[in-house]
Amino acid sequence: MNGLGFGAATNSMNHSAETRAAESDYREYAPPRLLADHFLCLWTQSITGGHGEYAQRVLPDGCIDIVFINDEAPIVVGPWIQPFVARLPAGTRIVAARWHPGRAPSLLGLPAAELLNQSVALRDIWSVKLSSLFEQVSEQASLSARRSSLENMLLRLSANAPPRDTIVNASIQWLARHPHGRVAQLSRWIGVSGRHLQRRFSASVGYGPKAFQSVLRFQRLMHLVGHANPRGNLAELSAEAGYSDQSHMTREVQRLSGCPPTVLFPSAQCALQMSDFFKTPSPELARLGQEQSLKG
Repeated sequence: MNGLGFGAATNSMNHSAETRAAESDYREYAPPRLLADHFLCLWTQSITGGHGEYAQRVLPDGCIDIVFINDEAPIVVGPWIQPFVARLPAGTRIVAARWHPGRAPSLLGLPAAELLNQSVALRDIWSVKLSSLFEQVSEQASLSARRSSLENMLLRLSANAPPRDTIVNASIQWLARHPHGRVAQLSRWIGVSGRHLQRRFSASVGYGPKAFQSVLRFQRLMHLVGHANPRGNLAELSAEAGYSDQSHMTREVQRLSGCPPTVLFPSAQCALQMSDFFKTPSPELARLGQEQSLKG
C-alpha cells in the first residue's frame, strides 16, 4: 500500500469543489504510561462528507506508525524521507500508533532502513499468529474502541521489549537541542565514529543522523510556524529553526514538502508536538552529557 499517509505530518491540499466536500477530523492521544517510552502518541482520523476525497501532503517526521484503515489488515508506515500526497475517500476511518523516532525496531524486530519510504502489511513483518491478534483491532465498532483495543495489544507486545539503542536515543536528543550542531560534533560528543553512528541510525531511524537532523529541523520549523505571528520575519524564523539563512530554509522546505513556504505555512502542522524535542533538555541527555564530560 505504498503511497498512503496520515496524521499530523500532513498538509491539506483540497482544491476542487468535490474534494472540499470531504473534511478531516484528526486527533492525537497521549499513550498510557506503560507505552510512553515507546510511543509518541496514538491517533485517529475520520474523513467525513458526502462524497469526494480528502487530499493531504504527507511530510517527513522521522517516525514509524502502525496503522489500521477501515476494516483492512494493519500496515506499518515506515520512515518516509520524501513528501507525497495521500487521497483519503470520504468515510475513511483510521486508528494508529506512532513510535518515537528510533524506537520501532525493538518491537518490530527488523531494521528501520528496511521500511524506508514504504508501507508494509504487518503480516509481512510478524508471524501469522502475532499479526492476526492485531487484526482484531479492526473488529471493534467505534474508533474509541479500536484505540482501546490497540493500546491493549501494544501493552502485551511491549511487556518484554528488548532495550532501545541508548546511543541513538541520546544522539536524537542532542540533535534536538543543537539545531545548529554538526554531526561531527555529535560523533565526538557521543564517543563513536561517524561511520558507526551512521549504521546505528540507519538501523534505528531508517536513515543517517544528517538526514534526521534535516527532518527534525523541518519539524521544528513547523512547530515555530504554528506558534508564530503569521507576519513574522521569515529570516528570524529560519534562524530560530536552525537554518543558515532564509534561502536555506526555502530550499529545505521545497525538498521536504514539495512546495514553497508560502503554500505550506498557512496550514503547517508539526508531527512531533507531543515529543520533548522542542522543550527543555531531557534528563537522559543531561546525564549522558555529564558522563561524557567525566570521560573527557
